[in-house]
Amino acid sequence: MIHKYAMGIIGNGSWLALINDFGNVSWLCWPHFDSSFLFGNLLDKNNGGNFQIQPQSEIISTSQKYLNDTNILITTIETNDGRFEINDFAPIYYSPSDLIRPHIFIRKIIPKQGTNLIKIECSPTYNYGGHQCSSNIKEDCIHFNLLKEDLFIYSSKNDILSNLSAYFILNEPIYLIMTNENHTWYDIKYEAETLLFKTKDYWETWVKNLAIPPLFNNEVIRSALALNLHVFNTGATIAAATTSLPEFLGSTRNWDYRFCWMRDSYYTLLAFDLLNNKEVIINYTQFLALINEKYKERWPPLHPISLDRDPNEFELNLPGYLNEKPVRIGNQAFEHTQNDIYGQVITTLLPYFTNDKIAFDLRKKYLPIIFNMLNMMKKTMDEPDNGLWEFRGLKQFHCYTYLFHWAGCKSALKIAALFNDKNIQDLATKNLPKAIEKIENCYDEETGLYYQAIGNKNMDASLLQLITMHYLKPDDPKAKRLLSTLEKSLSSENGLFYRYIHQDDFGAPDATFLICAFWYIEALAIMDNKDKAISNLTKILNYGNHLNLFSEDVHGKTGSQWGNFPQTYSHAGLIQAVNAIHNPTYIPLYL
Repeated sequence: MIHKYAMGIIGNGSWLALINDFGNVSWLCWPHFDSSFLFGNLLDKNNGGNFQIQPQSEIISTSQKYLNDTNILITTIETNDGRFEINDFAPIYYSPSDLIRPHIFIRKIIPKQGTNLIKIECSPTYNYGGHQCSSNIKEDCIHFNLLKEDLFIYSSKNDILSNLSAYFILNEPIYLIMTNENHTWYDIKYEAETLLFKTKDYWETWVKNLAIPPLFNNEVIRSALALNLHVFNTGATIAAATTSLPEFLGSTRNWDYRFCWMRDSYYTLLAFDLLNNKEVIINYTQFLALINEKYKERWPPLHPISLDRDPNEFELNLPGYLNEKPVRIGNQAFEHTQNDIYGQVITTLLPYFTNDKIAFDLRKKYLPIIFNMLNMMKKTMDEPDNGLWEFRGLKQFHCYTYLFHWAGCKSALKIAALFNDKNIQDLATKNLPKAIEKIENCYDEETGLYYQAIGNKNMDASLLQLITMHYLKPDDPKAKRLLSTLEKSLSSENGLFYRYIHQDDFGAPDATFLICAFWYIEALAIMDNKDKAISNLTKILNYGNHLNLFSEDVHGKTGSQWGNFPQTYSHAGLIQAVNAIHNPTYIPLYL
């Protein structure tokens, strides 16, 4: 049986939630992405909290869709006696020029057919299930106590809140509003509808301003909307909404992805830039400036989204998703040496520094970040690292790390020329040939191939980036040989791609990594094999769920979705692959 995550995502940059196809809130961390969950039955069905619209009659079928070009999720539930719809959304709108992203969650329940007897089940928890929230029924709301915070549930039909265990007839639209503020709602129906209209308008306008390629445009739009929900209001981007969803059954590869990785952010920001969205990078640059101030020189590869959360990894005593343990909070990769990040930060910021719509002096203000990244590149050039796959017990001289040194130096030279910065120019000029030398040390003359790291002969899907990032030119025989070898050694018949197949700290991987499949498609398109690229992309799209949302991993044999969800890597990879098919002659800005 193929396993897929039957959930949709909503959010507004302050918070996000996953809602399954039965209308239950499976995952909602509050007040921020990396806080404890209020509703976390994804990891603990007994004590993880619950927020569901439960019909009395037996459910026959359910379905989910998004309102076109929005992140407003519509769940339809059909029972033996009737059919009703749940519209879930997080308000987001401009007022008048400020972007408002309140801690408000609205659920609109609409009768569609027949007789619908329903009840509201709402039992938030906190401290990852360790604190069951006490409730106090007031005249116009239910007040839940979350230790240091409060939670309020309001309804347009007040009498249903006085007895949540009782069923009532749904004969008109009902509005439920969850917020962390004790608010006076003068007309809940009108105010909720106003927020719905504003939110719909915000998302539709946002999509209209994107540069969407004509091919696979619906999939690109959904990926762009999903990526947007992973951008926190500080400018930080998280890798995924969840923690501890296993890479495959029994893997114990269960990680907390609610952090901002410099590497993941590179791909996310690249996707936004390809779509001609110039806004996200402005806030991200400000976030990086805070990191540069905090760490001065060496940076950890990942950061809490507000920079004050403890990133140390520990395990929770929770059952886990499908009883897959461990459940981890925090991420030990924070302690890793991952030197590719220095080039990634520079390359990510290049579109910011070259954007002449941003004031020259404002851009110049952030040049110390570039200098520090180049300085750290210089200091760590001869230092092995844990690599992009974050090997926990192994350090090597990874080809991928030096590829980003190369791209970072190329980017820095462009920035130096724009701002006439001799210090940046000198450092980039000195680092660039050393980075190229290290990349070429990963090349074996006898086989004519590049390998994962200096001194080993492991095939690694990240080597595809030598082609997609134009280190190797499309007509270079080395590129053709590398692509052919990677196809034979790491791809499957169904178009999926393994990161690598050799043993690592946890054994041999049993799941493919979705972004690698998109890199492969991108490489095919760049190397003048558009038909095969389109054919493979069509196959890969089948590994999304019913809403075209993608996980991190796909099982190589069953095609099941695994890993944290939704995964920004995967959605950014899709956008980059479609861009390459649409525009195979696209040249990166750093060249």
